[in-house]
Amino acid sequence: MREFLGLSKISPRICHLLQEIGRVGKENAQSVYVVGGFVRDLLLGRENLDIDIVVEGDAIDFAYQLATIWDGEVQIHQKFKTATVTRLDGLKLDFVSARNETYLSPGALPSVEYGTIAEDLRRRDFSINALAVQLQPDTFGEIVDCTDGLHDLRAGRIRALHEQSFIDDPTRIFRAIRYEARYRFQIVESDQQRIRNAINRGVLNLISGQRLRNEIDHILSEASAPQMVRRIDQFNIFSALHPTWKISPNFNVLWRAARQAIEWGTTSLPHDPINTKAILWMTLLNTPEAIKTVSSRLALESQLCTKLSVQAQLEHDLNTLSASSKPSEVYQLLHLYPLEPLVFALMQPNQPNWRGEQIANYLTHLKDVQPLITGDDLIQRGLKPGRAFSDLLWQALAAQLDGKVPTTQEIYQFLDDEK
Repeated sequence: MREFLGLSKISPRICHLLQEIGRVGKENAQSVYVVGGFVRDLLLGRENLDIDIVVEGDAIDFAYQLATIWDGEVQIHQKFKTATVTRLDGLKLDFVSARNETYLSPGALPSVEYGTIAEDLRRRDFSINALAVQLQPDTFGEIVDCTDGLHDLRAGRIRALHEQSFIDDPTRIFRAIRYEARYRFQIVESDQQRIRNAINRGVLNLISGQRLRNEIDHILSEASAPQMVRRIDQFNIFSALHPTWKISPNFNVLWRAARQAIEWGTTSLPHDPINTKAILWMTLLNTPEAIKTVSSRLALESQLCTKLSVQAQLEHDLNTLSASSKPSEVYQLLHLYPLEPLVFALMQPNQPNWRGEQIANYLTHLKDVQPLITGDDLIQRGLKPGRAFSDLLWQALAAQLDGKVPTTQEIYQFLDDEK
């Protein structure tokens, strides 16, 4: 039975765009389809502007034709027979030739050759991603389903299309987990067992650290990230990546603190560049040993590693503060730390109110205080740079931070009194 996608599900702008692509396909006597996540999410009533077009034939040449019509830019990927067209309105569309793929070894990137739309759909990862919609004018909107993906979509199932799927490409393990939590679906039991078997065979060791890091970054960006992390833990994936990697029993608490920290930082520090990804990673890596070993395995950026590594030290140093600590003492301790661990620490639920106020005051006020006098000012007064010189500058700033000397003249008087 032929089934059509209701045009009401597509926004008028995108519908017009897809119809235009179909007309060009007809002029070239080429069959063209919109496929994958765009179709899946459209059927689920979700917006998705990640538009993938499959062409039975040369997709690169087809993309150049559309780019000419749209006055857009083309970026080609000859090895995979794909091209990306960026329109003047900023919308990007990916064009790919219908293809067959062969995995020469587990975890390796596939070799590619031309194929039909049916072959292209059957080589995909999951049935719910193996749906296409025809774009030719005479069949516009007709759904192509070679793998029973519509049935799985309606039943809420995540089902891989090949028995060796998680071995051929182990990153599909992470994608299955993402889809399961994002759509509140269920990975079919047989695939759950295939995932466990693949992990036990050590397939995750065949993936580069960068590819693994990218998959985890994708998960951290999802609204359902906590459920995904718990699912990853249930499959023992963290310990499979490295034995020292264990998720905190308080992960949910840490995640809420991270989200609150990001919201607070975005609102309260609008002019400070805060790496939100670093704050989210702090929920996953929270012991010095795990940070060191996992960072190496996943090839984490050195700047991110630094921000993760100082978290434990910060927790220790914060214990040296008291409710009566002066602003200068808070500044002296906290100015050594990056913003991200400080913002994260601010939102920890076990943080005393007075300490939270100290951290917040440092972040919103103290860290941006400009000294009323500088080294050049002291040199003009006849002082020579040296240890005493640095001590004087700190004494002046500390007095300023503590509100003892609100003017430059009073600072000089204060320093004269301290001599």
